[in-house]
Amino acid sequence: MTYRNNFEAAASEIAQKYQNVKIVMIFPYGVANGTTGSSLIGLLARQLTQVGYDLARNQSRRVTIASQIIREHAVDADHLILIGHSAGGVIAYRAGLYLEEKYGFQRAQVFAVGCPKFYLKDIPYNDRFTYITGQNPDRITQIGSWSKLGSKVYRGKPGREIQMEFNPDHLGWRFHASYFLKSVWTDSNQVFRTNSEDLVSKIHELYPGD
Repeated sequence: MTYRNNFEAAASEIAQKYQNVKIVMIFPYGVANGTTGSSLIGLLARQLTQVGYDLARNQSRRVTIASQIIREHAVDADHLILIGHSAGGVIAYRAGLYLEEKYGFQRAQVFAVGCPKFYLKDIPYNDRFTYITGQNPDRITQIGSWSKLGSKVYRGKPGREIQMEFNPDHLGWRFHASYFLKSVWTDSNQVFRTNSEDLVSKIHELYPGD
């Protein structure tokens, strides 16, 4: 279940790391803000159905719509970073690939955080795809696989697979929801850290955009 304010701390960190950045948030499966009771259950059921559809197919209406929005905002951009959380990572990957194949847009860097795995072709585009998970078990990242058994097409993998340390006090679904939050914790060296700052710092380290 996605809430718009889940990503505000990370967006603030991005604005500090990247000069003159333009941040566009896309919620392909909608948000739960203002939704309660039976409507919340209905939203969750609809989202799960949509996610299952997108995991099984290379293209969907959500990928096309996200691609169009990104293209409108990035037409004059020197750099493009697509960051997706959970199933949004699937959309980010496929939107970047769609822009490359349809419009020749070959500068997208894709980061999927806490995302289910999905079948990947062995293509150069994957070199710009980074998959980030945390140290605690996350049920979502245990879904799916990169390669399809017996397939000669789906044999790819991300260019980078990285496991980071996030707030260890969050467990289960709370851990899955916390990657982008300004969740403050103290590591073994008694250093104060926050999930959002650590995540964005790692992304900036891997792609400073210079």
